[in-house]
Amino acid sequence: MRSTARAVRMRAQVLCLGAGLLGPLAACGSPPPDPGPLLAKTSQHMVLLKGFHFQMQIQGFTGSTIPVESANGDAHPPDLHSSVQLRQGGVLVQLEIIFSADQVYLKSFTGGWQRLTAAEVVQFFDPHSLFDQQDGLFAALKDTQSPKRGKQENVGSQSTWVISGTLPADRVHRLLTLISDQGSYTATYWIDSASDNLWRARLQGHLFDPAKESTVTFEFSNHDQPVTVTPPPVS
Repeated sequence: MRSTARAVRMRAQVLCLGAGLLGPLAACGSPPPDPGPLLAKTSQHMVLLKGFHFQMQIQGFTGSTIPVESANGDAHPPDLHSSVQLRQGGVLVQLEIIFSADQVYLKSFTGGWQRLTAAEVVQFFDPHSLFDQQDGLFAALKDTQSPKRGKQENVGSQSTWVISGTLPADRVHRLLTLISDQGSYTATYWIDSASDNLWRARLQGHLFDPAKESTVTFEFSNHDQPVTVTPPPVS
């Protein structure tokens, strides 16, 4: 009887190992997630993180009125410290922006920190709005319409599920005011369903011009690693 039970266990282990070699959708692994509930869980999880690192890249058409090319930094919303690259008159300029204790600070290539108003920041780029708990990207996950689950893909060494859908343009405009508020855009997310961590997000469509395509891609790392942002000395 013992030998029979042992043989059954060994056969089950062999079958599971063989299934694992066939791919991530094998029966012995976790079942594929339902895209709607996964987006809702990830939205709630990301909003509550103690901190994270982000990178943002804009590709495709932007035009002279959209000077931002990229940004990266660390955030624990509403506080954030970001480096932003702008193109002004054909020249690439790097700025630093800090949001801390409800104040906004800017450090340009000329050196020295200065305090700005929120209205002044919005004129060229407001990274603070990207991660606003009510209107930012993480909150928008649960507003994604007609979500569909794609295949599994790696983001670096992290295995993720690809979830795609659409977001109304006015909803995207709220998280990045440079984007047009007319129509709708394709939204794609790369999510680890085991941890509910969002590793990549992409917004695509006629973001800045009604006839020309653009893409905004976000990459995330250091999930839930505490971030503290302190006000800089103002010159």
